[in-house]
Amino acid sequence: MNSRKCNPLYGYRWFSEGIKLFIRQPWPWLALVGMTTLLLLVLSLLPVLGLIAVFLIFPGIAAGFMLASRDELAGQPISFNHLSAGFKIAPQPLLVVGGLAFAGVFLGMLVFTLGWREEFMQLLELARSQTSDQAALLLAMRELLIPTLLTLTVLLLMAMATWFAPALVVLKQAAPRAALRLSFKAFLKNFWPFLVYGVLMLLLDAVSSFALRMLVTTLQAIAGEQVAGAVAMLISFPLLCAFLSITFASAYVSYVDVFEVELKT
Repeated sequence: MNSRKCNPLYGYRWFSEGIKLFIRQPWPWLALVGMTTLLLLVLSLLPVLGLIAVFLIFPGIAAGFMLASRDELAGQPISFNHLSAGFKIAPQPLLVVGGLAFAGVFLGMLVFTLGWREEFMQLLELARSQTSDQAALLLAMRELLIPTLLTLTVLLLMAMATWFAPALVVLKQAAPRAALRLSFKAFLKNFWPFLVYGVLMLLLDAVSSFALRMLVTTLQAIAGEQVAGAVAMLISFPLLCAFLSITFASAYVSYVDVFEVELKT
């Protein structure tokens, strides 16, 4: 199973096509992603087991959105059946992918906790203190710079390994470890288009956040803080769901460009 190397401009293609897929059926996308986000948030509130559950089921949910994107391009409607579609095709491999992803992140966090526990606790105490010395706080943050970068590196590596993995499991019947390995190699091979794509997604997030902030500021001046706060809460969640919808849709576009024939949309 070979992956294709795309030129950097494909990053813009993945970004723009993801937006187009979302715009085709925005309300079903918002409904499915909104329900999924609420489910994951509720699970994450459960001590320990909740976080494990989130890692285990997320690849199956992502696979469902890959199938939803495929069906949408084929002219079919998106439905709530897509939420469980991935698990119906390959439940065990998707759970294994989630378990391996959790193991990688857990090991990275464990190294961080065991290696720099005292420094981290000191930083927390300084951050909570209302009379903390700013110089001491900056020094503590500087001491945690290297472990923080290491932790972010681990998270990035896991993101690279899991980006294509759900699609490879349900659409190519790849084994979990093979899917993670293929995803990682394909991500490395397409570093530059992914860099372009990442910059564009950051810009989209920055623009939407700025627009929301300006709206809230205007409402505060006109209607007061309570009204502005209520409107911000009502708008923030749909914006988050729209952003996640575009991410899922563009992930499918990138999968097809890298592992399948080029999409014609």
